[in-house]
Amino acid sequence: MLRPVPLYLSSFVVIGLSLTLLGPALSELRDRSGTGIGEIGVLFAAQSLGYIVGALAGGRLFDRFDGHRVYAAFMALIAASLLLVPVFSSLIALFIVFVVLGATTSVIDVGANALIIWHLGSEVGRSMNFLHLCFGLGALSAPLVVGIDLELATTAGAIAAGATAIWALAVPAPRAPTVDREEQTAVTNGLLFVAATFFFMYVGLEVGFAGWIHTYGEELDFSARGATWLTATFWIAFTAGRLISAAVVNFIRPKVVLIASCSGALATAALLVVADGALIAVWFGAAVMGLATAPQFPVMFAYLERRVRLTGSATAWFIGAAGLGGLVFPYLIGVIFDSIGARALPLASLVLALATLGAFANVNRRFGG
Repeated sequence: MLRPVPLYLSSFVVIGLSLTLLGPALSELRDRSGTGIGEIGVLFAAQSLGYIVGALAGGRLFDRFDGHRVYAAFMALIAASLLLVPVFSSLIALFIVFVVLGATTSVIDVGANALIIWHLGSEVGRSMNFLHLCFGLGALSAPLVVGIDLELATTAGAIAAGATAIWALAVPAPRAPTVDREEQTAVTNGLLFVAATFFFMYVGLEVGFAGWIHTYGEELDFSARGATWLTATFWIAFTAGRLISAAVVNFIRPKVVLIASCSGALATAALLVVADGALIAVWFGAAVMGLATAPQFPVMFAYLERRVRLTGSATAWFIGAAGLGGLVFPYLIGVIFDSIGARALPLASLVLALATLGAFANVNRRFGG
């Protein structure tokens, strides 16, 4: 029987590219549409709005239907959405495309996280980290390929998404567990809401930083190539952080990893604020922020899997909250950029890093440590 994990890993490379190409493509899309920094930031809101809608629908779809048929349909829609990105110059048309792209990638995000947990159960920790490592690989490729040509990036992503859709139809889908394990607490909407606040804050930090760091570099008078490599530095470090996390997850408790990574992100943001655009601090901060934020999403899933049974609908709470964070905070950062310039990114990152650490402290208290 074909194993499904390689399918999920491959699809997350596509998801990583699809969800992060907007940041490095932002300047080109801004020029094409004839808009300013604050206006083009609405595309982050479009993508995240779609992401929220997709998460709410996706959980129910995977609970009710064959998971891999749902997977195939939405990977095909991702392929179509990517092909349309370089076609339009109207901001309204681009808004619609990124809503659809956000919704389709969100359904796959919910599906992969739920299906891999259903397949592996309590042994999911390392594979979950590798799953999100693959997201980092896709995200790393985005600034590099977009830096060469936007149409090349979207065409390559579309071909990979189409191939993954066909692959999904050939692999049997795992089924959801129907009972709680002994160590798991009965899930309630209150507990899900508390856990969702972490994903809301975390994704605001990750997407806000990754999405605006290219523009941050440009505001500091980096060349276009320098800003691209600054973005790539974040994603290289992010990918390395996911790899390190996958290597240590069976030896270090998720709680310890989360405290260390949240604290590291907070310290890095504080450094960027104090350094106020100093060249060494900017490059160092991009790298360390990538390392610090990388483990948080997959390790939180491993933390929660030990405590509650994660259905598709439960997973949708977390993916939906992540989408909401990606909707609210990158857009606000763009508005602040228009007001105060480059200082917007370090200041916003400091606030969000502190909020993420506080959200985890609350989750840990409510789930009994």
